[in-house]
Amino acid sequence: MSQSSIYQFTDYKAYVNEWVSAQPKQGFGEYRRMATSLQISTTMVSQVFKSDKHLSLELASDLCDYLRMDEDETEYFLLLVDHARAGSHKLQKRFERQIKARQEKAKKLENRVKATELGIEEKSVFYSSWIYQGVRMLTDLQEYDDADAIAKRLNLPKNQIQKVLDFLIQNQLVMKERNSLKLGNARTHVGSSSPLVSRHHQNWRLQGLTKMVQADEDQFFYTAPMTLSSEVANWIRQELPSIVERINAKVIPSPSETVRCLNIDWFEY
Repeated sequence: MSQSSIYQFTDYKAYVNEWVSAQPKQGFGEYRRMATSLQISTTMVSQVFKSDKHLSLELASDLCDYLRMDEDETEYFLLLVDHARAGSHKLQKRFERQIKARQEKAKKLENRVKATELGIEEKSVFYSSWIYQGVRMLTDLQEYDDADAIAKRLNLPKNQIQKVLDFLIQNQLVMKERNSLKLGNARTHVGSSSPLVSRHHQNWRLQGLTKMVQADEDQFFYTAPMTLSSEVANWIRQELPSIVERINAKVIPSPSETVRCLNIDWFEY
């Protein structure tokens, strides 16, 4: 289940409940993890999202951090909470006007973003090899401003890297300004239901297999076939998305200084 944009909602509870349902296993255990993050009881979380109790603005702000909202989304979410908590019809109407204005602003921005998202054919090329994504990430580092530098880093032919860069620049995934490369405004995402997602995973796992034979203390690989209880197996499955969320919370705001790839495999055999 895909998550709808928060700007489609005028009720913050409806948004959070849908967000939970969109998580793995239909959000099993998510309210409990939410309560732990907010340092409140699961009973209170249930009273808020299943009945008529409301979040305080302080808790709402902390919840936005848990949901990994950006600044604009956070402000909109807090506006929805203000609207829900308003004590008079006049104040509710004031908040409703602000909500509508925010929705219109978001709609215009969303249309601009969609216009720069990769098409199906371009995605097929981009996810055909790890090199496209690898080169794109490197352009976010200051020392990789041309095909020569990137080719040396990846130990690949310059003409191959140049063709990849030409594709990335043509599709606005990379921008060239004053002989300097940087990430472009276009975006690309491959969802779990996409036929390209398997190729995306395979590309980077093959890179991981290559790196395993190189002795490097900065690298870490862990493989552990195991027998365990079904309860613990389910617990691990539920914890993995939380681990990824905590990692992303650190990665996203950090400066671009190096490139890494994280692969996590968890499956029954």
